[in-house]
Amino acid sequence: MTQDFDTAFASFFEGVKRISLDYHTKHYANVKPDEFSFQRLQKRIRIVRAGACRCFVDLTTGDVLMGASWAAPAKHARGNIFDEKNGLGSMGPYGPAYLR
Repeated sequence: MTQDFDTAFASFFEGVKRISLDYHTKHYANVKPDEFSFQRLQKRIRIVRAGACRCFVDLTTGDVLMGASWAAPAKHARGNIFDEKNGLGSMGPYGPAYLR
C-alpha cells in the first residue's frame, strides 16, 4: 500500500462528497444538499448521507463495499481506496455501482 489508510480514506470521502454535490447542483440547484458523515465501526467505516448508508470501507483492505443494509455490506468489493482512482471509479451520485 502506497498511502496510509487515513490519507487514502480522507481523499475517498472528499471524492464521494464531490461526486454527489456535483450531481446535486446540476439537477437540484434549488434544494439544499444533504450532509455526509462517517462512522468508524469495528471492521469497517460506514459512510452516511441523510441518515442512509451510502457505502462501507473495509478497515483492513481498503475495499469499497456497497451497503446491503444499514448494518451490513454487500458481498463483493466495488473498488479500493488504494487503487489508481482512489476507489471512486465505481462511485456514482447515489453510491457504488451494481455489479454486472
